[in-house]
Amino acid sequence: MDSLLKVAAAVAFVSVTSIGPWAALVPSAYSQPVDAKVGPTAPKASVEAAGIRLRSVGFELPTEGRDLPTGPGADVTAANCVACHTPGMILNQPALTRLEWTGEVTKMVKVYKAPVDAADIPAIVTYLAGLKVAP
Repeated sequence: MDSLLKVAAAVAFVSVTSIGPWAALVPSAYSQPVDAKVGPTAPKASVEAAGIRLRSVGFELPTEGRDLPTGPGADVTAANCVACHTPGMILNQPALTRLEWTGEVTKMVKVYKAPVDAADIPAIVTYLAGLKVAP
C-alpha cells in the first residue's frame, strides 16, 4: 500500500507541474509550457517524487490515409460515423448481416448517443452491410 501511495504522490506531482496556475509553485525544471511540442522531437522531461522517477515520452499517432470506398450510402456513413470511427476502423469490421448492422447502428444511437438522424440509418446499414458479405 505504501508503494501505491508513492505512485499516487508522483502522479499528482507530475500533474501539478504541468497544468494551470499550480505550475508556478514548483521549480521550472519540472514544468513544460502548455504548447510544448509533442512527438519524437519533443524535449524530454522527468520528475522524481517519493523515490519514483517519471519521464515524459514523445509519440506520433499513425496517419490513416484510407477513405471509405465510394458507393450508395458512403457520404451518409462518412458524415455520421467518421466523427467517432476512422475509416480504417469501419473497414476492419467483420462481415455482418443487415439485421446485425441495424443492431449495431441502433446501439450507437441509443446507447452511445450518436447524433444520427433516423432517416439516415437505412442508408448507413445498407452501406455497411455491402462492404463485406456476411456468410
